[in-house]
Amino acid sequence: MQLTFREIENAFEVEEKTLYQWLNERGMPAVKANDQYYFNSVEVLEWALKYKVRLTLGALKLCEKNRPGQDIFTPALLRGGVHFGIKGGRREEIFREVLSLLPLPGHIDRSSLMEMLISREQAGTTGIGNGIAIPHVKHPVIFAGLDPVIGLFFLEKPVDFAALDGERVHTLFVILSGSFKGHLSLLSRLAFCLQRESVQAVLCRRSNAEDILATFQVAEAKTVKTS
Repeated sequence: MQLTFREIENAFEVEEKTLYQWLNERGMPAVKANDQYYFNSVEVLEWALKYKVRLTLGALKLCEKNRPGQDIFTPALLRGGVHFGIKGGRREEIFREVLSLLPLPGHIDRSSLMEMLISREQAGTTGIGNGIAIPHVKHPVIFAGLDPVIGLFFLEKPVDFAALDGERVHTLFVILSGSFKGHLSLLSRLAFCLQRESVQAVLCRRSNAEDILATFQVAEAKTVKTS
């Protein structure tokens, strides 16, 4: 499915003349057929990141619209959000602030969830190396019916998670899913994305939330394409 001129115009919230300027002067990727322009969402997002074009929520959802049912990681990340400056010198303090920021339904007991995250860490570190940890609970089925949520958190100061490479953690991906299968799918998508240089670079820069989300959107699209 290709996106039309109007769909791109609306997604980026720009006027027609601006979109023509992007096409004619900045090399925005498109195919022209029967005097109409058609766009591939992944190519457009890659172009927008390269040229530092302002990313709107509509632009971030382009890939989701183009491949319904195939994106699972980026919608969960959109729900959980990207958060900066998380304070705390110990894992427990970090988890407390993280859980205060995650948008969770009212019926979920955050204090119990806190205990489960700590218990999981005591069973074995969720630090995967290179300053990244992926906290999660042992039994995701307790969230049955919950739309998957992933929160990305950048710590104000690195914290010791006893990671195997010895490096202190500065970036957290907190995954909450309602099933083991869903959890493993999210984890595998994240693992694939973290291998890409573009994702590594945007995390290292601690770019704005829109750039980070768009970079993951493009990376996940390539995951789907190669699977």
